[in-house]
Amino acid sequence: CLNNNPLQELIKALLLEWGYRLTDKPEDDPLLLISEGLEQPPGFNHTLIFSSSHYQDRHRLEVPLTIETLYLALENHFHRTPRNHIRICVDWPIRVTVRGQQIDTHIVTLADRGIRFISPFELAQAEEMEIHIEREDEVYDLHAKAVYSINGKEIGRGEGIEVGAVCTPQSKEIRDSIRSRIIGNYLKRVRPVLGSNLFAEALRQLNLTRISETIATSECGD
Repeated sequence: CLNNNPLQELIKALLLEWGYRLTDKPEDDPLLLISEGLEQPPGFNHTLIFSSSHYQDRHRLEVPLTIETLYLALENHFHRTPRNHIRICVDWPIRVTVRGQQIDTHIVTLADRGIRFISPFELAQAEEMEIHIEREDEVYDLHAKAVYSINGKEIGRGEGIEVGAVCTPQSKEIRDSIRSRIIGNYLKRVRPVLGSNLFAEALRQLNLTRISETIATSECGD
């Protein structure tokens, strides 16, 4: 229930992209997303308010909207152990240097402080590695430590071994750049759902970095 239709349609598309189910039935005990000042429909016990004021907390978000704050607010409401960083499933090629070997592989999920990728062998916890990522005009050379290794069969994802790693230390500039790239790719994925005109109007309601906006509006791949 937002008083801005382009923003409402964008948020609906993002919610579906993130795996949430949309409903208007109070008996499902949903989280009601509503603009400040609108009359709240009866029967809803949980609300996330969109406001033009600068005050925000876990139940109130500022417009122009920052996509990451929406993502984390939903995490905090719906998940017992919420993630603290926005992440995305991607299939980007990377080069991992570990144990004196260079492995050309690909990412499974990416966050601004962590990564999961396919590995030909298990890595021990805290085992160190270097990760090289190239995306358009950006190159990321990350130092990382393994957190876990899991066989893809155990989680229904095929034969490979998936390694989760935390990237540290990392500069704020690199974290911000990766986060902006994640947000830009999410927006680009939902752009066809809205159509070019509605999408352009919705972007005006967002607080975006230059990187995020460039990716969201580009015609090339992820």
